[in-house]
Amino acid sequence: MRKIEFILYSEPIQEEWNYTELYKKATEIGALIKVDKYNNELILSKVTDELIVATIKAHIDEIEPKDYYDQVVPLDGGLRIENDDLIIEHQCCSELNDYLNWKKIISETTKKWKEIWIGHPSVFYRNIGSKIELSEYYETNPKDKDIETKMSFELSEFIGELEMALSDLDKFKERVYRIIDNGNYENKEVLKKALIE
Repeated sequence: MRKIEFILYSEPIQEEWNYTELYKKATEIGALIKVDKYNNELILSKVTDELIVATIKAHIDEIEPKDYYDQVVPLDGGLRIENDDLIIEHQCCSELNDYLNWKKIISETTKKWKEIWIGHPSVFYRNIGSKIELSEYYETNPKDKDIETKMSFELSEFIGELEMALSDLDKFKERVYRIIDNGNYENKEVLKKALIE
């Protein structure tokens, strides 16, 4: 498994649907990842078109096409970073669109801790010479001196992994847009932007 990859919450692959063909297929192709006792998510780089269609369907279920702009929320998910036995992954209230927060790290040079939004709780990052450090989770904004490092990476290695994950996300976004364009959906342009920008 790569150290850094995007994952997607999808209702049709949760434990209560473990008897379905969709759940079985996601498991067979190694696209399913258990994030906690109750929830599974999809590894974006491994997701099939069939799983994307099922995710979109569950996401817009019971929402009228005319209401997509106001009622469709972006796809739930985010970045998962694994280092040895340690994991940092998106939290409550995060969405795939939060990738923009991670993208900033590529050009950032600060040596002070900066918060990166991944939902509640969030994490902080800083660049120390040729290394990048990621913090423990924090509900509030602690002082720099109180922040504890959870993970440390060589900066060039981290940026390389992050760029690959961002490339996977771009490909996923293109697939979502293509599926909507070619599918039996109404209000397509609004739906595309509502799901993932």
